Amino acid sequence: MAADHLPILIGVEIDAERLPEGAPRTTIDRNSAEQLLAHLATDLAALAPGARHCSLALSGALYDPTEILRPGYPVFAALAQLQKHAGDQGPRLLSVGADGERMPLDGLQPGSAVPRGALQLLALSLSGPADELELIAEEAEYRFLEEGQLSAHTAKAVEAHFRLATAHARFMTLTDMQAMLRLQLEHFGFLPLWELLQAALEQDDEPLEVRAAQGQQFQWTGDRVLARFETFDYWASHGGGAELPADEAALASAYGAWTRGYRQFLITLRAHDVPLEQHLPGSTTPLSGEFLLEDTGPVHGDDEIAGITEHSCDDTGMIAVSVIDDGRLLNYYPLAAAGVDALHARIRASSSGCGLSYPGTMVIDTASRRLAPDTLADSASA
Repeated sequence: MAADHLPILIGVEIDAERLPEGAPRTTIDRNSAEQLLAHLATDLAALAPGARHCSLALSGALYDPTEILRPGYPVFAALAQLQKHAGDQGPRLLSVGADGERMPLDGLQPGSAVPRGALQLLALSLSGPADELELIAEEAEYRFLEEGQLSAHTAKAVEAHFRLATAHARFMTLTDMQAMLRLQLEHFGFLPLWELLQAALEQDDEPLEVRAAQGQQFQWTGDRVLARFETFDYWASHGGGAELPADEAALASAYGAWTRGYRQFLITLRAHDVPLEQHLPGSTTPLSGEFLLEDTGPVHGDDEIAGITEHSCDDTGMIAVSVIDDGRLLNYYPLAAAGVDALHARIRASSSGCGLSYPGTMVIDTASRRLAPDTLADSASA
């Protein structure tokens, strides 16, 4: 009978107040992984006796939840690949450790640039007959929740091998982890983001469109997310801000909230390694680079205006930068965090003698409902 695979997690809540000196390890070698797996297998068998008849594999690495919850679940896919290669018929333990902090497969390597939070995860894969795994999965759904705490001996082994201190350590199902993320996103008003992320994690074939709280639009196409980016000028006249009154403070506040929500979607999707493309409304061409350039046409009026105006909102930071270039108004919008740094670098390189303004808000021509350069007489200019 062909073997199936059941993913299992160990949720390790770090106790920051008891951390030993030195940085915690993110990977352990094979000998350490073998010792730790023996402890975990004993604890698992006490919760799900059927696990004794299956193959159990451990990745000797700690992962951030964003590294586990990725399209196709690459950590578990890599573990299953190693189990198949080792011959995963019948009961056996397979420990996968690092050699010089490098795991044997890229899919098992924790990212060095991923911020480490209070919750870290160990990944195990149980392999065996499908009917056996189905019974274990049903048992795990309630037993892990009620009795899934690691034994004191096993928790101490986790601490010793990874050089950390634990507040709690327990068995979790993949469903538990998904439910936890859903609750977090829903609590902060991002349930549509969870729906989008869930479709990406499961790699659904059916397309899915979601609309966020401020009207941001995203679509899962079956292999990527399309994010519809709206500049202020488009948003205020044709998008979610078209029905708002022509009041500068109200428009600035609403577009700041739109931008903040849009960026949160992008940050979360990128953290979970979801393929992502940004598009302008009505366009099928993906936006590329660190920022978008919008040419809004000639500058009108006789006022002394700033050559460079940085539009911003308190809770969001930089929204856009307006630049006067050869009599035309160009708006630059960051498309990623690196775009903010790139635009600041451009400002520093080209601000000499051009009149630079940081008004601390967005400067808007309410008659045309478009971004405008700041007036130097009313701004803190350089």
